[in-house]
Amino acid sequence: MAARAVLDDLLLSKGLSGQDVVVQIHRAMLDLDIPDKDKVRLIDRIGEIDFRMTEGANERIQLEALLAYFALSKSNTP
Repeated sequence: MAARAVLDDLLLSKGLSGQDVVVQIHRAMLDLDIPDKDKVRLIDRIGEIDFRMTEGANERIQLEALLAYFALSKSNTP
């Protein structure tokens, strides 16, 4: 829920587009200290979300789906 609040702030208060958010997430992902296998899986999902938004999908729904995927990925990590 905290991540959704940050997303709301970025989209509504700061006026960033969904594409801007995805680009920044991608940049940040490259610097994370996680195994390469996990990094590749997450970057693949970021690419999928970026593609969907480019094709006209609702940005908010796609970004929330990405947040949910990150949360699920974290909970599946030992």
